[in-house]
Amino acid sequence: MRKLAIFDFDGTLVNTITDVALCFNAALRQCGYPTHPLERFDSFVGGNLETVVSRMLPPKECSNSAIDAVKTIYRQMYLQSDKPNTKPYPGVMALLRELKEAGCKLAVNSNKGQVLLDDMVNRMFPAAFFDAVVGYQEGKPSKPEPYGVDEICRQCGCVRADAVYIGDGESDIATAERAGIPCVFVSWGQGDKALETDARVFRAVPDTDQLKQVLQMIA
Repeated sequence: MRKLAIFDFDGTLVNTITDVALCFNAALRQCGYPTHPLERFDSFVGGNLETVVSRMLPPKECSNSAIDAVKTIYRQMYLQSDKPNTKPYPGVMALLRELKEAGCKLAVNSNKGQVLLDDMVNRMFPAAFFDAVVGYQEGKPSKPEPYGVDEICRQCGCVRADAVYIGDGESDIATAERAGIPCVFVSWGQGDKALETDARVFRAVPDTDQLKQVLQMIA
């Protein structure tokens, strides 16, 4: 098992999609754009916030100013939301505790803004549960650039070769590829299921029991 397990947040550790969708629809409505059925949001999420918003807007109205307007309102709404539908996926807490007990360092890498990510990690998990939490920071590269991986390694006293990346989306796979570390794809999240057979994926797993087994395989 490698010394450092880096997890994506949304769709990997925590099921956030319903509350994310509700806040995005509210922001779109407030800006005068069409809203979307909740089941469509699996195909929208993934990548940085600007990319996500651009997928929701009508193509003829997808300008930088429109993206900025929806993005700004969404951020305010989501930060203030109680997020009643958001919770860790089944088995996640037990898996993380087992990894910690085995001496593995735990980290989170997300394209959520750092302040929001810190707030949500603190809501969902015990205090100081993770050894590093790195979200999007203004002026710093977002995923799939491996800036977050390197910052996590620095905070954890590790190098890239110590790490494995666990995520549910294409940006997670690309981040791991650019960092030169294995990626384990979790199929319970919002990612395209076709990614399970992506050549860049070390293994795809359907549940936390199999994730634990795969992590133990990676030397």
